[in-house]
Amino acid sequence: MTKTKKILSKNKGFTLVELIVVLVILAILAAILVPTLLGYIDKARSEKDFATAQAVRVATQAQIDELYGKGDDKVEKSDINKNDVKKEIFKLVGAVSDNKIDGQELDIKDIKITNNQIDSIIVQIGSKYYKYTSSSNTWEATSSTTL
Repeated sequence: MTKTKKILSKNKGFTLVELIVVLVILAILAAILVPTLLGYIDKARSEKDFATAQAVRVATQAQIDELYGKGDDKVEKSDINKNDVKKEIFKLVGAVSDNKIDGQELDIKDIKITNNQIDSIIVQIGSKYYKYTSSSNTWEATSSTTL
């Protein structure tokens, strides 16, 4: 029987310097990636708000058409501002009972109607205002707290 010698080896592992270098590299990568990812999140939220504003416009036009179909010859801004009509509009776009969508306040701030068609509408989502005009068929976003 031969005796085998156990060779004692050094404890293998990472040194403190190696660990610090890896942590510094990870911190640099995080510093580069986090602002980029936040930019993508803000852009996605903005596009979602535009889509919500468009859905409010379509739902409002549907309510105008429904009111007209019930016999209102001329639908006015005051008809849309009635509480039950606004509730139905917000319900159509998925807002909960307290007029919030994704935790943001949702409201129709102003609307102009001509011949039972929307000429312009201003939709507030959170602190942003989205204005649609039918003449240019475009949306405009405003970040300010006033119109």
